[in-house]
Amino acid sequence: MQIFGSLPPDLITDILNPFSAGRFTGLHIAAIKCLFALGLKNNFKTKEVSLSLQQLKDLTGLSKPMVIRGIRRLIELGIVLKLDQDKTNIVNKYKLVFTERRFTKIPYAHLLDRLPYFPNKGIYVLTALKIYLILLQVRENSSKKVTISYFRFSHYGISRKYVSKALEILITNDLISISRDVDENGCFVKSCNNYLIKGLVLSQPATSIAS
Repeated sequence: MQIFGSLPPDLITDILNPFSAGRFTGLHIAAIKCLFALGLKNNFKTKEVSLSLQQLKDLTGLSKPMVIRGIRRLIELGIVLKLDQDKTNIVNKYKLVFTERRFTKIPYAHLLDRLPYFPNKGIYVLTALKIYLILLQVRENSSKKVTISYFRFSHYGISRKYVSKALEILITNDLISISRDVDENGCFVKSCNNYLIKGLVLSQPATSIAS
């Protein structure tokens, strides 16, 4: 049974911010939602995935025109390749581009259930999707939690004025939970926050049986 999906690592960095806002806000919301759909359904070994337009629509909650635009944008960015089809024009075949062996683990069942209902419009929604992607990619392998400050978010091109509302969207849609650090005086530390990625299954260590 599949317990996680996979994406290329470091899609958003301090020098690489492919999902800008402005007139591209709606397009990049569609692109990230399509990216998550491909990440959920790709073959872990080959990085390939075959999905119809209707399947992508169902997975993302996007309209078919926005699915087409989102996939096209991922191809333009070099994140996804469209492969030759075999015997049908109903199902399209894609390949996620991994430039190294590392990968970003994403929740499977949890995200699969919630992605179609995640909002599709607005700067706060785009910011929420980008923050979610950042949290997934900077998470340490042994933990479901991420500690990251608003200041560090800004290094990834995230405007601080959008962060609080974007986090609310992620919490409302059950993708993360949040708890603030407390200092020695019992006061909240506003500069640094802890985030729990919900639905993420950590790898279980192998157990050996003595003979």
